[in-house]
Amino acid sequence: MPALTFDIREDHLSGLQHQQITIKHFIDGVLSEDNGNAFTAIAPWLVEFHKRDGGSPVASEIKVAEAEYDSITHSGKVKLAYKVSFTYGCADIFRTDDYTETCKFIIDPEKNKLTLYITDQLTRDTVDEF
Repeated sequence: MPALTFDIREDHLSGLQHQQITIKHFIDGVLSEDNGNAFTAIAPWLVEFHKRDGGSPVASEIKVAEAEYDSITHSGKVKLAYKVSFTYGCADIFRTDDYTETCKFIIDPEKNKLTLYITDQLTRDTVDEF
C-alpha cells in the first residue's frame, strides 16, 4: 500500500484540534499547500487504477469530496474525487470520466505529518481462474 506523507502547518493542526475547521477542510488545506504539489504526488497513484482501461490515462482536478476522522486514534478516511482523461491516439478519441477513491490516513500531531495510504489496486491472478 503506497504511503505519501505531507507536512502539516501548525495553524491547520490547531484549527482541527480546536474544532475550528472540519476534517475535510483540514485535509484539503494540507494537500493544497505548496501550490498543490501534494495533489501532483497523488495523481500517478490514482492513474494506476486506470492503466488497464487503455488510452494513456491522466488524472486531474483532484479534490477532497468527503472525509471522516477519529480524534482519539488520529486516523480516518478521505474520499478523493478526480477526473481521468483518456486519449486513444490511433482512433483519435478523447474522453474524460469522473472517479472517486477512498484512502485511509493518519495524522501524527507530534511531528506535524499527515500520511495518506493509497489503496492497493486489486489484481487478479490467472491461477485463481481455474
